[in-house]
Amino acid sequence: MKSNLKILFLPLLALAISSCSPSPYAGDEGQNIKLVRDTNENYVFDETATNVNGSMSYELFVRSFYDADGNGTGDFLGVKEKIPYLASLGIKTVWLMPICPSPTYHGYDIRNYFAVNSEFGTLADFDSMIATANEYHIDIMIDMVFNHCSKLNPYFRESYDDFINNNTDPDSKKDWFNWSYTTGDYKYGDLYYEARFDASMPDFNLDSEGVRNEIEDICKFWIEDHGVKGFRLDAVLYYYYNNTTKNVEFLSWLDGVCKSYNPDFYMVGECWSSDATVNSYHKSTVESFFRFGNASGGDDSIINMSKGYGDAKNFLKTIENNERKIKSNNPKGYSSYFLSNHDQDRISKNYVEELQNKVGASIYCLLPGTPFMYYGEEIQLVGKRNTSPDDMSDVRRRLPMVWSKNDKTGECKFPEAGRKDLDTTVQVELGVEDKLNTNYSLLNHYKKVINVRNKYSFIKNGVFKSMYRELGISDSSLLAYKITSSTNSDDYIIIVHNLTGQNLEVPALGSEILDTINTSQRIPELTETSLKIGRYSTVILK
Repeated sequence: MKSNLKILFLPLLALAISSCSPSPYAGDEGQNIKLVRDTNENYVFDETATNVNGSMSYELFVRSFYDADGNGTGDFLGVKEKIPYLASLGIKTVWLMPICPSPTYHGYDIRNYFAVNSEFGTLADFDSMIATANEYHIDIMIDMVFNHCSKLNPYFRESYDDFINNNTDPDSKKDWFNWSYTTGDYKYGDLYYEARFDASMPDFNLDSEGVRNEIEDICKFWIEDHGVKGFRLDAVLYYYYNNTTKNVEFLSWLDGVCKSYNPDFYMVGECWSSDATVNSYHKSTVESFFRFGNASGGDDSIINMSKGYGDAKNFLKTIENNERKIKSNNPKGYSSYFLSNHDQDRISKNYVEELQNKVGASIYCLLPGTPFMYYGEEIQLVGKRNTSPDDMSDVRRRLPMVWSKNDKTGECKFPEAGRKDLDTTVQVELGVEDKLNTNYSLLNHYKKVINVRNKYSFIKNGVFKSMYRELGISDSSLLAYKITSSTNSDDYIIIVHNLTGQNLEVPALGSEILDTINTSQRIPELTETSLKIGRYSTVILK
């Protein structure tokens, strides 16, 4: 990065904090805001701020992550081998996409809830992975699909037979699915059945006592018997389609079941809907739901904010309002923010400028709740949905992790063996090893931001307050907000993000700089009246 880059100060702070009188902080028009260059070779990390009390999460696709046995398919022992790497990033929770036997590469149609996909290893391998994760203070969360199962799951055929034969024995499965002789989404034999995603994925009847008993056994198996610490709940909107009240009831019931096996168990739900709907799901006792509205599209998206064309005032107000509504519905509730996941194109396609990618990471990783990073985001892994209208495959969104430019040990093959027509050679060249050894890389940036987050563990359940008005600006050049501990009002931090390619001078919102994320290698300066902050950088104040 060039140290003699000349950046003219944009006079965006010509408004007073609330009075429209001239700001004393803008300086003369055209003035350069000069900052001392950070001479450290890389970001500086606080080695005492670990993942022990952290709340950063990491989503990974086992099949594409790391192959320990050399057969080209990612496996549990591969995840185990990379646990130290994840811990070094500061990760607290690792979410594994579906791991149970399934006829598909992605696994969201489960054939057997009491087993693991043999391509990933054995239950003993899984337990070994869990043990290593525990040693590194990492919780393993698994994807759990309770809305539907695979059509090849024995449940489905047994239920059909019991329904046709009107079997009313205590162990009958006749009501496990939504059967009808006259109407339904798809037909099987003489009956119609409900399946909102695909004919191969029949929906459970979650009112069935038998289904709920089975779910209790499934939860016990994974939580009590195999040490899983959390569930990512797939498709919670579809449990009882278009019936929020019943979905909330079911989620609270499920939460109670899980906590009966581990009081500290936690879940995050996929509720792909508006903020208003997501907030209503917080009336359940499930702690968290993903915030899709902030992940993509509109002025409220983190992507737009980090690229400089979002609406900062509205962004902060939306988060503040949502956080307030969450806490009113469930005092223990919190949001789960992210940039992208396995159902979306890779976030790298949205960023031509790596510095903008870095500030995007800074934003979502320093919000309340539990941020989720999708594997490969730290190295700008690429991949997008197939564009054919007749074949909207997501397999390219789940491509193999790149670990090294030169050492291909552990690198996985294309994840869907039967779709070689979708295989692609378009991928990043540099992997994790290369990026770890590159000063100020995006990977090291993530490591720094997570390090800062872990230092202030109260961020997860903290109270969020916008400080946009206090900045005294009328544009979206910066984000400023305060996060206060929910248990001690004297424990707080003020976070300021510079969203522009210019060094900026703003009113001093605090009296002390606690931490800095010097993305552009410029050291911020704080006086009694003003803060100077480097381009695309972040300052933590008190």
